[in-house]
Amino acid sequence: MSGTPARTLLLGADGGIGRAVRARLEAHGSCVTGAGQDDVDLARPGVAAPFVRAAWADAGGFDALVHCAGLYPAHHALDTSEDVFDRLLAVNARSALMAGAEFARLCAADGRSGSMVFVSSGAARRARPGTTAYAASKAALEAVVRGLALETAPLGVRCNAVAPGFVDVGSTLSPVPREYVEAVSAASPQGRVARVGDIVPAITWLLSEDAGWITGQSVPVDGGDSIGSATAANWLTSDTS
Repeated sequence: MSGTPARTLLLGADGGIGRAVRARLEAHGSCVTGAGQDDVDLARPGVAAPFVRAAWADAGGFDALVHCAGLYPAHHALDTSEDVFDRLLAVNARSALMAGAEFARLCAADGRSGSMVFVSSGAARRARPGTTAYAASKAALEAVVRGLALETAPLGVRCNAVAPGFVDVGSTLSPVPREYVEAVSAASPQGRVARVGDIVPAITWLLSEDAGWITGQSVPVDGGDSIGSATAANWLTSDTS
């Protein structure tokens, strides 16, 4: 992987994707500063930017930012409270904008280029029961990515996202019933859900110089989920003669 960032700030480092991103970047020689939910509460206002600024000062600057902090609760749209919606927007979208904007400001002040990757979701463009508020937060995140990319390009900063389908990370923060995982597996074109190892290479590639002509994009990394469902209703029969 050509041009792996020398120093990376990783938000969401204690999640399944975050741990795998850290391991892959460090294996390619990047020095990673990781922050999890015990280090910074991204749901609180006025926290994300100062945290990035303090981490930058401690590390002597970064070449890349990865934001894979996020919440994935399931709520019926008709039962979603304002508190749930606000917390999802705060963690999944607002903290991304605040952290990304501060990273870009610091890059500009330090006269260095940089790259940012945010973890979005196929839910940003595809509705599923129980994901209305979550999907709204990821759609907002993708708008943030496009806006940041447009406004920070003159500063030499790139900004992209990856949009996984469902990833089985065994989260205790946002646990998912086993029967749901099995149903999603059956519907997937590839017959399984994603593992973190399927997602991480796309993240680290987007950070690298190999992806230097890509910015403002949300890249589906979903095993084909976004093209359709293997179990969708159809009028075909087993008789193909």
